[in-house]
Amino acid sequence: MTGRLASVGVLTSALLAACGPSPSFESVAIGQTGVSGAAEVSVPVPPGENESGDLLVAILGVPGNPNTSGPDGWTAVPGFGGFNGATCQADGQGTACQLAVFYRIADGSESTASFSWSGRRQAAAAVVRFSNVDVNAPIGAAGHTRGSSDTPNAPVVETTRDGSRALRIAVGELDDAGRFLQGAVALTDEPPRVRLSIVSFPPAADDPTNGCGPPLSACVQIERAVGLAVSDTRHASAGASGPVSWELGGGDQWLTATIEIKRPPG
Repeated sequence: MTGRLASVGVLTSALLAACGPSPSFESVAIGQTGVSGAAEVSVPVPPGENESGDLLVAILGVPGNPNTSGPDGWTAVPGFGGFNGATCQADGQGTACQLAVFYRIADGSESTASFSWSGRRQAAAAVVRFSNVDVNAPIGAAGHTRGSSDTPNAPVVETTRDGSRALRIAVGELDDAGRFLQGAVALTDEPPRVRLSIVSFPPAADDPTNGCGPPLSACVQIERAVGLAVSDTRHASAGASGPVSWELGGGDQWLTATIEIKRPPG
């Protein structure tokens, strides 16, 4: 049995060497509207070892289903363009939340990525940076799913290239879950390679004016906020990405996504 496992390990290493290294996580930056909300949020573009050629992925979680505008010069991931794109289930107040995802290949001129929308809302956003990507077609398979529970599950997609990385995103409404949240984040028990887990406002210790908590359950503003979490998983071979999940204490409306990030061809 030991010999067989060792052989499998050698085969996997050989396969990865043949197809080249996978996309590599470089860095991440976040943006939060704060407890008072806003009609826009800007996220600084995080640095990378390379000034150009990296993939930048801008992510927004926002309550409701507003007419969202993504960063100028960025491309929406198909199905994640904002209004009536990737949305959470409806509750008594209407559509609970929206996930928007845009991307671009860095050329060194980027400083911020800004989202705007209709009305004053509490939102959470991020920009994630990856190197070693297919600069001509960095995004492969993408899908989303939604539900109402305490266990958001990201969808399985069929990755299209060996060595891809699957970006996993979860956004959740917190008007029901908020009173159960005893820490500083809403989405916990994250999948491997956690990149971030935030809500629409920072902890009060970091920003007494725009922040609140922990615990989040003590913040009345949590009822109008969203939780946003991002992880990623690496896949040696093209095929089913497999499931991942988070925990959303108390349960609420949520939406999750899996987006393939492709390595260079060859």
